[in-house]
Amino acid sequence: MSLMVSVVLATCGRQAMALECIESILANDYSEFEILVVDQDTNQALKNELVARYGATKKIRYFFLDRKGLSRARNLGVREAKGEIVAFIDDDAIADKGWLKGIAQIFNGTDRRPAFIGGKILPIWSCLKPRWYPAEKEFLLGLYDIGDDAKPFPDSELPIGANMAGLRQVIIDMGSFDERLGFDYSRKQSMIAGEDSMLAERIKEAGYQIYYQPEATVRHRVAQSKLNMRYFLRRHFWEGVTIVNRLMLMGKIIKGNENSIISCHLRIIGKSIGRIVLVPYNYVYNYLIPSKKKKKKERSFSAQVMLFLSEIFNSLGVIWATIGIKKKRRSKLS
Repeated sequence: MSLMVSVVLATCGRQAMALECIESILANDYSEFEILVVDQDTNQALKNELVARYGATKKIRYFFLDRKGLSRARNLGVREAKGEIVAFIDDDAIADKGWLKGIAQIFNGTDRRPAFIGGKILPIWSCLKPRWYPAEKEFLLGLYDIGDDAKPFPDSELPIGANMAGLRQVIIDMGSFDERLGFDYSRKQSMIAGEDSMLAERIKEAGYQIYYQPEATVRHRVAQSKLNMRYFLRRHFWEGVTIVNRLMLMGKIIKGNENSIISCHLRIIGKSIGRIVLVPYNYVYNYLIPSKKKKKKERSFSAQVMLFLSEIFNSLGVIWATIGIKKKRRSKLS
């Protein structure tokens, strides 16, 4: 029996990309699906274009959300979905032809049925990837690839919102997406993300299985604006803030242990600074001194420096957010 898949596509002000994404989904080789377009652009030009292109097709359902926010948009899609499975894709991604079939197959054919899955996410580079960009940090560009075999998600990793899917009822039972997280340019701290990770973490902690499905592949555009050093370090700072906010909302930052968190990340900053100082020595040792016993590292000199700088900025974000929690808790007592 074919499972119905409801695809939730949240978009705002990127009409051309959204239409290309929709075209790629419609071109899939799986018939039991619907696309729920949740538009947050006040002019609603996308609605008119969808009607002009596709008429009154039942495959596409349009919704307008007047209050911006990725989590709110996805939650609206989950509520309105008719399918047993709800899939999520970013508006700047392109679905491979077998994307929907890959999603349906893993929910149908796995011995221990997963409640949630993440797919492979390959890049569409807008320009050449800089040599300084560490491969370990590509997940923050919305990229994910751990091979060609379906398997349970690694313990330390969680699906990425650009390409993930889950059982609708489980998503609802777990509280859907926390609207205090997720990119939201209507609020001051707009780069706090983590709503996808928090939902997946809740599902995992409830005892459900989360799988990686490489046959559910999308290709994600990487904007040139995300490939400069300023954005890279800023993104890591806000990732640190995101982690603290997610843990706080899940009740994992206990009152009184804020100082230990701050101390831990001050030590991480100290170690990372020390490693940056040692980068020239390590570079000379690994690259310029010939030795049969040593293997050349894949990272360039600049990528090694940026990797350690990313750890520093991530820890700065953690410290900044943790100090904020301390201040809020003190103000409540006073």
